[in-house]
Amino acid sequence: MSGTSLDGLDLAYCEFELLNGKWHYCIRQAETVEYSVELKNKILACEESSGEYLAFMDSYLGSYFGKQARIFLDKYNLELDFISSHGQTVFHRPEKNFTLQIGNINSLCAESRCSVIGDFRSLDVALQGQGAPLVPIGDKELFSDYDCCLNLGGFSNTSFQEG
Repeated sequence: MSGTSLDGLDLAYCEFELLNGKWHYCIRQAETVEYSVELKNKILACEESSGEYLAFMDSYLGSYFGKQARIFLDKYNLELDFISSHGQTVFHRPEKNFTLQIGNINSLCAESRCSVIGDFRSLDVALQGQGAPLVPIGDKELFSDYDCCLNLGGFSNTSFQEG
């Protein structure tokens, strides 16, 4: 995960299990790879860049994510089912019906040598959502003991069940 704070790439190895109709999770291993000033500046440059630069950074960042994932997996001798990545948000304007995250999942797949799923925001925005489709369902399934969940980040989300 890479957020709008640009402080680094968060890597987590998580296990999920359905027991008696309720989901349980465990974070087995996690770490943050701090971004260099150079990488932060490359990402920030996307906001004022050409289409060619955006395409380059999409591939570049996907490769970077994949290399870091492979290092993480090898360091802890981990085997997994898949990697999920929402990419790095560059533009997010759900009110104008668009969002753009870079960090090409095909490049990530090639470097990590793992199956990758991603692009979680685009369909939600196209369906008039705010581009955070995993937050409400994750909160409902993993934190159902709470009335409300607050996800703090560059974009904050509040989840609650009406009724």
